Amino acid sequence: MSSVVTFDEETLQALYGVKKPASYLSLELNLKYHRFEEREVRFVLTYPDLYEIGTSHIGGKILLHTINNLTDFALMHRAYLPRPDMQEFMKKRGIPLFTIEEKRPVREYELWGFSLSSELTYTNLLKCLELAGIPLLSEERKGFPIVFAGGPCVYNPVPLSPFVDFFSIGDGEETLIEVAKTLREVKKQGGSREDFLHAIKNIKGVWVPKFGRYPVKKAIFHSFSPTYFHTNFPVPTVETSQDRIAIEASRGCLRGCRFCQAGYVYRPYREKDENTILKILDETFKNTGYEEASLSSLSISDHSRFNQLVPLIMEYCYKNTISLSLPSMRVKGFNPDLASQLMQVKKTGFTLAPEVGSDRLRSCINKDLTNEDLYRAVEGLFERGWNRLKLYFMIGLPFETEEDIDALIEMLWQVHKIGKRFKGRKHLAAGISIFVPKPFTPFQWEAFSSREEAEEKIQKIKKKSPRTFTLRFHDYRQSLIEAILTRGDEDTAKLLLSAHKHGCQLDEWNEYLNWEGWLKAFEETAFPVEKAIAKRDINEELPWDFIKGVVTKKFLLRELEKAKNAIRTPDCRIAGCHGCGACTKEEIEKLKEHPIPEKIEFTVPPRPKKEFPLKKKLAVVFEKVKEAKFLSLLDLTRAFTRAFRKFQIPLRYSQGFNPHPKLNILLGLPVGVEGLGEIVEVELTEDFTFSKELIKEINNFLPNGLRLKSAFEIDKKSSLINKITEVTYHIKPLKEAGNWEFLKTGTLIDRKGREINLKEKIKSYGFKDGILTVVLTVTNGNILNVQDLLNAAGLNLENTKVWREPLVKS
Repeated sequence: MSSVVTFDEETLQALYGVKKPASYLSLELNLKYHRFEEREVRFVLTYPDLYEIGTSHIGGKILLHTINNLTDFALMHRAYLPRPDMQEFMKKRGIPLFTIEEKRPVREYELWGFSLSSELTYTNLLKCLELAGIPLLSEERKGFPIVFAGGPCVYNPVPLSPFVDFFSIGDGEETLIEVAKTLREVKKQGGSREDFLHAIKNIKGVWVPKFGRYPVKKAIFHSFSPTYFHTNFPVPTVETSQDRIAIEASRGCLRGCRFCQAGYVYRPYREKDENTILKILDETFKNTGYEEASLSSLSISDHSRFNQLVPLIMEYCYKNTISLSLPSMRVKGFNPDLASQLMQVKKTGFTLAPEVGSDRLRSCINKDLTNEDLYRAVEGLFERGWNRLKLYFMIGLPFETEEDIDALIEMLWQVHKIGKRFKGRKHLAAGISIFVPKPFTPFQWEAFSSREEAEEKIQKIKKKSPRTFTLRFHDYRQSLIEAILTRGDEDTAKLLLSAHKHGCQLDEWNEYLNWEGWLKAFEETAFPVEKAIAKRDINEELPWDFIKGVVTKKFLLRELEKAKNAIRTPDCRIAGCHGCGACTKEEIEKLKEHPIPEKIEFTVPPRPKKEFPLKKKLAVVFEKVKEAKFLSLLDLTRAFTRAFRKFQIPLRYSQGFNPHPKLNILLGLPVGVEGLGEIVEVELTEDFTFSKELIKEINNFLPNGLRLKSAFEIDKKSSLINKITEVTYHIKPLKEAGNWEFLKTGTLIDRKGREINLKEKIKSYGFKDGILTVVLTVTNGNILNVQDLLNAAGLNLENTKVWREPLVKS
């Protein structure tokens, strides 16, 4: 018997009382999935953070595609950490943590994986286990699900080892397929949880903590095959952190910045060619309708075919009105003309990462960049019309002196002075984080700053920097937690458990950081904070030393010595192999096929300004019912934009640097109110008709409860809003009936404290079977907000179901 979580009418309406209820429901575009009963092996994947963060994670999308599409016996669904208010909602109603796809309790699946990109999500992992009703400690669990974890954080898996049954270390594509095959065989043989853990011990990249710290070699996805890449995935309707097509153009980086863990653990270097990237972009756009795209890489301008790649992708993006972002651009050799080309689609801000202010300290951290390189890039950007610029820095690095902080401040002043030479107001910002020593970097033995040291530097920067810069500093408390967890051992696990007990979760969010809970955990466990953040002896055994195949300790010590003497180590593709131990002879030889471009130099011809002539205007009638009533106006606009783009409807766009489609939703409904016949007006650049077949296809793409009903042509220069004179609402209290006496008196006080004359706003009203039907008058495109009626009656949208009749009679 299915135990899928179902929301009755009252419970569903009560969701209005939590923040962003749409993020907990199956309200994604293109949501296709295998049913639980259809496959033998069932995974849940969780990025342990809020939906709007987790659903953007590119690694999760790759793994979802791998399991769901490259096997015929396994499936993978998703679950995320709810906000505290939703947690309370679930607790009161006895609802366990459930998956997005089926609303099925996570505890019913066999394998539950956590993708860990930040140590500040560790307490989130424990909270997820609690919400699912699963024992926190591995030794207390019986049967399924088996809990596992992967991602960059698990290169030191020890702090989480009491809570996690096994770890997937390294690239997960092939590892998880092997894990799934093994579980299928164990199930066929009637094996137990213990049998499965014994069986996966020898899979490359898998560590099972119950068997001790035996040598584990990280898994490497050698082929980097595009077959494993996702092009057809669920698309959020609610706003998320990185809501775009993200294509992994390359994996790994050989620049060797000594603070950067990703640059060491993701070796060897692999890349996709420009034609493969274009094919992925084309397929993804046609499946999703996204308006933005990015090329994901640790250093995209190091792509060997960068100068061929950019014109190819830019041409496609221009043709399809897609804005393109290129993160992690190398400043040295930066070509400002690239920025000008990016402006042809959409103008946003530009971000550069000098990391520090002095050339000496930059040599210590092996950042191949000089101050002059940065100033040249800044001048080129301002000269070409860019007015928004953000710089990233770190403080608290090894070998940093007071002069380096002065140099950082001086750099801000120099950028400020360069900006003043060019027209237009400059929007300047600087993000300043506190260095955290990470495993498998040359600085893994170095100390983390004390609070006093960090605060002294922060105050100096605040006091002496130009006021034109908006300064954003990372919270020292969060950096401290990260520093403790990243190099922790089994004793750190006790600290984590105590922090969880004292209510710590969502530590990466300033609004949810529970510092008092962490202080109690430090005290309760007598945790040696100063020792945990202190410098480590290079001869001591480190918790992660049993992880092999990353980079050798010998190489890291050599790099540390170079850092002390401010000596740089060039990229392997420039100077040859440095013997880091991460690559095979074949992989070293293959690097010759991917040389770094000597210059960022390409030609993209100037494109004419896009014209969007108005040829036709349609009124599209849709309904927004059941779960979809929680979609906001912005959500609906986002959903329709992507749906119409996917099906190649010739939308008309606004002019300017940030073009957006000309869609207008009439008399937009409040979140939580159903609409049986809403209207979105759509302007088109070509003659086009919505056929019944097309409407059916679009409805299959849209989330449940959001459905197109019909479409008809209207006058190009007018709006239906001028023809709508009244609208009808039905109001059904789900608990108390409400006090409607004010309808008789003819006045109410609205939510802003103003007295409203109802005779001007209400045409008629009546009660039948406990339901109020009210006809509101539309005046100059405005109506009384139905929420003001509810408030006056002592009701709200948490305890009242409201729906609106079609705006136009068919």
